[in-house]
Amino acid sequence: MDKDLHVTSVRSQEGDELVNTILPSYHMFEATIFKKLEPNEESFKEDPPTYEMSPLNSGGVTPVCTMPSPTPLPEPTEFPFPSQTTFNQNSAELWETTVLANVHKLDNLADLGNVRASRLNAKITFTDKVCQKGQKPDIVDLSQRELKQGDFIHGFVTIENTNSEPVPFDMVYVVFEGVLSVLHTSNGPRDRKQPPTVFKFLNMLDLFASWSYANIDRLATDSGDPHDWCEGETDPYDNTVLAIDVKRLFQPGVTYKRFFSFRVPDRLLDDTCDMHSLDSHCQLPPSLGPAANLNTDKRSREYANITVKDFSFMDTSVSYSVSVRVIGRLSQYTNRLEKDRYALVSEASSPLRILPYTSDEPHKEYWIKKVNSCYKAFEEIVKDKIAQGESVLASMKSESSISLTPQSSRSSLAPVVSEKARHLYHVSDSETKKSSFGKSSDTNIYSHLSPYRKKTLTGYSKVLGVFSLVTPKRAYKTVYVPPPKFRNPMQGYNTKVTIPVDLSYYYDESAGQQEPPEPKSLNVELVVLTIRSKKHYIPVELNHDMCFPDHIVDDIESKKPSEEPETFDTIVVKPFHDHYTRLVSLMKKIGFDNEAFRVETSLFKDIKSMAMLQTKNINLLFPSVEIESTSEKSLGSHKNPATVPWTVSHSSTNPNYKIHTKRMAITVDLATCRLKGSSEHGSAKNAYDSFCLVPEFQLCLVARLYYFRITIKHKNGATQTVHVPLSIEDS
Repeated sequence: MDKDLHVTSVRSQEGDELVNTILPSYHMFEATIFKKLEPNEESFKEDPPTYEMSPLNSGGVTPVCTMPSPTPLPEPTEFPFPSQTTFNQNSAELWETTVLANVHKLDNLADLGNVRASRLNAKITFTDKVCQKGQKPDIVDLSQRELKQGDFIHGFVTIENTNSEPVPFDMVYVVFEGVLSVLHTSNGPRDRKQPPTVFKFLNMLDLFASWSYANIDRLATDSGDPHDWCEGETDPYDNTVLAIDVKRLFQPGVTYKRFFSFRVPDRLLDDTCDMHSLDSHCQLPPSLGPAANLNTDKRSREYANITVKDFSFMDTSVSYSVSVRVIGRLSQYTNRLEKDRYALVSEASSPLRILPYTSDEPHKEYWIKKVNSCYKAFEEIVKDKIAQGESVLASMKSESSISLTPQSSRSSLAPVVSEKARHLYHVSDSETKKSSFGKSSDTNIYSHLSPYRKKTLTGYSKVLGVFSLVTPKRAYKTVYVPPPKFRNPMQGYNTKVTIPVDLSYYYDESAGQQEPPEPKSLNVELVVLTIRSKKHYIPVELNHDMCFPDHIVDDIESKKPSEEPETFDTIVVKPFHDHYTRLVSLMKKIGFDNEAFRVETSLFKDIKSMAMLQTKNINLLFPSVEIESTSEKSLGSHKNPATVPWTVSHSSTNPNYKIHTKRMAITVDLATCRLKGSSEHGSAKNAYDSFCLVPEFQLCLVARLYYFRITIKHKNGATQTVHVPLSIEDS
């Protein structure tokens, strides 16, 4: 492991020293990154503009070029700030109309059977080191590696024109990109009626490898003339042509080659989450889901080979790739076109698996509080907006209308449960909060309080006592284990997690002595939670407090078994779906044109995003659980919780209340977990040979979280459940 890290460090240093840092000119910027979707009438058959030096006069005129500015200068009244929109708004609107942002929407001429396009062959080759002219490349297969922050991606692209005539183009660019995609139908990514939702969170353009008018120094040792296009320059190693025709033509029978170098960034740009400015949305996410090329319906072997089973949605993916694309005008490849538009002439795309280093937040508790505060503040904004709508709607009704229905009062029926049982319940709750896991507070534990009744032939008896299941509130961690093809066979991984748990039974000793009921079984599950929005960006950061309740208190009046514990769907999605439904109803009743009640578009989209969130829960079962007694008087291992001895004490609140407690440490090995319903891992040695658990992450449209569910079943059919967070880290 240390050797691998040393090699990576040396290569990074070599790459830093050799690869030049390029600052693009404004014209280069306009010709590549911000090239508009609609073609202009520019002709590329004419020679490009020349650069001349204006003579200096006595006034000290600075040299200028004869090339006109690509955009008109702002009026004096607009300088130095635009009068209408902000820079961020302008940038977002401009980016949404560029070719780079919308290449997945362009016609793929090769897929459509265009002969000229299909005879333009593009290919990507990765190398171990920086490519240089005249040197034999050290070719590597990056589909067998997991890349991390700081890793270099070196290589070259070749474009061969096998046509008998020149092939025109508008753009040639080489890009390292990260894309989050959500398909809406089973018809593939090219479905025109319901196109996929595409969020490009990473766009790194190699301006040297891409076509531009300027001659860019790629290496730190280069010192070329920026106005020399090096026409006819070849690589003596294989006689490929290094310079693409300045008139934007691929000549027949010629193979062109361009070198590229990228470096995996430490994090995403801050404007990745420009709409909500959420820091966790700007962290580099891991590859997730079935990798797909959105520019074609054809499933390549490269993309199939890099996909692993990671429990994502089948139609949702976070994928990375290096791609070379040739963009041209459709009018140059087909006839009978009413309006010209751009099309994808040729493309080669090589998927990469990115698994970034992760580390726990340095101030985790502060981050959790901040996330919870922001979430509650957002909830209050939504509730205030609904209350405003209710007020407007009420004022629209006739003031003379009076409600004839009196408000119902609280039921005065006699309580089903005795006051003694109620008092025992409250004392049990109070004692639970004074657990051995920390301070006398309910903020440091997860707990489940449940009344105990004996099961009889006619139903259930009265409440005999109260069960309390408690575990400390802490985030548990485990290491990321790569899939077999990316794993170092010499490296070991500690995949065991130990969770302390207390099971207590409270009863009133003055009502008679009891033997505490022994639990029937103990089960542990790992919940793999994937959350996604199909269209609108998620407006808040998510954490484990939104996935399960801290404290569960069963209804002492109810004789039914405990209900299923709450989940992200019931805690977050359902309330916001109710808010969304009510808000839409108010807008319809009040009227969309009524100035008295306006809902901002951004707020409405945020509410809709939360209301329409979709979740995928995968519960992985542990077939065996190690149980160890942690009581000072009875240390030892046990096969089931029933054999763990009880320790006896009395309540500090009421000495008549006797407390029996089993103190246990539960250990599970993530390498042994499996899907419910499956008995073995097949030919796999352990769970990590069958599937992959990527580190937790959040993006604007998707999130992944993990947590344990610990369940104790009692002989009367009742169950108790507590949950604890799990972080999977790669460090």
